Amino acid sequence: MKVDFFIVGAPKSATTSLFHYLSQHERISMSSIKEPDFFSHLELNEQKLYYKVNPISDIGKYHNLFLKRKKGQLLGEASVSYLFYPKVSERIFSYNPNAKIIIVLRNPVKRAVSHYQMDKRLGFIKYDLAEVLNDSTIKNHALYYQQYIQIGFYYNQVKKYIDVFGNENICVLNYDDLKKNNKEFISNVLNFLSLKDSQKINFESKYNRSKNFRFKSFSFLYSKTIFRKVIKNIVPNKLISLLDEIFFDQKLQNVSAHLENQLYDLFKQDVILLEKMLEINLSSWKK
Repeated sequence: MKVDFFIVGAPKSATTSLFHYLSQHERISMSSIKEPDFFSHLELNEQKLYYKVNPISDIGKYHNLFLKRKKGQLLGEASVSYLFYPKVSERIFSYNPNAKIIIVLRNPVKRAVSHYQMDKRLGFIKYDLAEVLNDSTIKNHALYYQQYIQIGFYYNQVKKYIDVFGNENICVLNYDDLKKNNKEFISNVLNFLSLKDSQKINFESKYNRSKNFRFKSFSFLYSKTIFRKVIKNIVPNKLISLLDEIFFDQKLQNVSAHLENQLYDLFKQDVILLEKMLEINLSSWKK
């Protein structure tokens, strides 16, 4: 068996939504866990990211993630670490040269802010985003800068996949299009995979939404991994959704105009290169 397609990133670009929508299609079997990180396990284990990820490093265990597959189904997985690390595309090609690659990109400024706010909410960082951008002396600066800034330089990351797999096997999508019309967005993905639309996909569900705390007193508890695990294990899913509406504000806080301008200036040239390579209009990504 071989996995047929890979959602390779970028982080905080609705790959979780894409994973869940595709998992409902009758002709698709997605991995039993969303991010196995099999083809990037060497880098993740070497870097020791503060997320404490547990990538799968054994091919047998990797294939066991698809035990529920049915005859005739396409196999797919989504690991957002695959886009950033340059050797991953070659490993996937060596594993399956006929694989289809799906890349979802988001305005790099908004992606950086969303990624930072998620990490702040989960207790992974205590510094301001401005400090990550301007102060290289803070603890874990290299990892923070990688996660919020370097990951947003998409040009070389996408180019590497195009060079390895060819344009015909790469589908580059814009996060904004999913937000505008998720049904049409998924239809385009299915067309890329040579599959028909499905009536079984529930497009009303929202996955992994960005959010902030309504009550600051709750943020300390939520930042503790053990607290989140206990809540997940003992509270029914329906009740979790209700608590989510009570404790979290779905409207994110804006960053300062100065920091936003800094970020747009930082990413501008890379966005221009990406536009030219993909022959698309990314004017909304430039300020």
